[in-house]
Amino acid sequence: MAEADSKAKLAARGASGEHGPVEAAPKRSRRALAWVSTAYFGEGLPWSFLHQMGTEFLTAQKASNTQIASTSLFHLAVTFKFLWSPFVDLFGSKRSWVIATQLVLAGGMVAVAFASAAPGFTPFWIVASLFAVVHATHDIACDGFYIQALDGRDQALYSGLRTAAFRVAMIVGSSALVVLAGRTSWLLGFGAAGVIMLATALVNAALLPRAPASVLAAPTPAEKTAAFWAAYKSFLAQPQAVRVLAFMFLYKLGDIMMFAMSKPLLRDIGVDTSHRGILNGFGTFSFIVGSIVGGGLVARRGLRRTLAPMLYLQNLAIPLYVVMAVVKPTFAGVMAIVLVEQLVSGIGSAAHVVFLIQRSRGVFSASHYAFATAVVSLGSTLSGYVSGPLNEHLGHPVFFTLAFVASWPALVLVWFVPKGPAEAAAEPAA
Repeated sequence: MAEADSKAKLAARGASGEHGPVEAAPKRSRRALAWVSTAYFGEGLPWSFLHQMGTEFLTAQKASNTQIASTSLFHLAVTFKFLWSPFVDLFGSKRSWVIATQLVLAGGMVAVAFASAAPGFTPFWIVASLFAVVHATHDIACDGFYIQALDGRDQALYSGLRTAAFRVAMIVGSSALVVLAGRTSWLLGFGAAGVIMLATALVNAALLPRAPASVLAAPTPAEKTAAFWAAYKSFLAQPQAVRVLAFMFLYKLGDIMMFAMSKPLLRDIGVDTSHRGILNGFGTFSFIVGSIVGGGLVARRGLRRTLAPMLYLQNLAIPLYVVMAVVKPTFAGVMAIVLVEQLVSGIGSAAHVVFLIQRSRGVFSASHYAFATAVVSLGSTLSGYVSGPLNEHLGHPVFFTLAFVASWPALVLVWFVPKGPAEAAAEPAA
């Protein structure tokens, strides 16, 4: 489980490249490989359920682009999860939170399945919105458990694996279950997701390691009240906090705009639901390869050397969707574009995860990570939500060009943000 603070600091610096590149490949624990994989599969499936299966459901039901883009509003739960994230830090164990919320999510998926069969979209929106809140709470617990259970070097080492496991869940949701729904019904597609989520919760109950007594020791009520506010203050006290927050907000802005309208683009160039499901599967596999490669590079070379090139690689792929919108290639051409874009997106996301983790400090790691992902989610929510009206007004070619332009501020700011761990007492200039 969690190491002593001094050891964690040294490990985090090693992962970030603060003391030079790691010469030898770090060793992976089989136990950690197992629980990181199952835990982040359990985090990825609810995300895919909301943002991919939900989008495909609305697309298949011929909803407008504005309605489809409104699924980005589900991110609001993630955006504001920092408001209740200290409760996960201060009450109960993160392990218990992970398992309990996964069981509730399984029931929520079944509820969405029945809502999808009801007339109109209102039941779907109501149930899915409640589901989003539980999903956000699960994210707090899962990410906090990961940071608590692994030292800094291992956090970087397994960043690619956790992203890969998340994306495997996306293959299940966006590909296998979408194909099932396209060939049968959305009641069966959404319902099958609930069964898989239940099985995931039971597996995690068996695999997740337990914290030692020192980690589980409960603070007094007075300490909890003071610590609730200290969680936020300590995050904002880190070096260059404003610059860090701006970079978190901007990192995936263009990428999210592109993602929000990718399904309508594919629909409009003639790719039907079943074929989109197949495309999602291959694309997600490509992302997994990229995330594993990216995580390994960050662990070996350090974040200082890898953050900027990985971000550039991710965002310079956005113009491929401009090409797709203009040329309207065959399915083989679409597949090639998606595979390349997802590969580099996976590489960029691996660096992004390590950056967010390194801005999370000490005992409030879960709260800090929740706050960091809330900032990212705010950018995702706003850019995703405006994508629908912009796309309808501008058309696909101009819209995807605008998405690329939206990625430029992050490409500049990456040179000016700190790339060492926030735990360091004093950071050298970036």
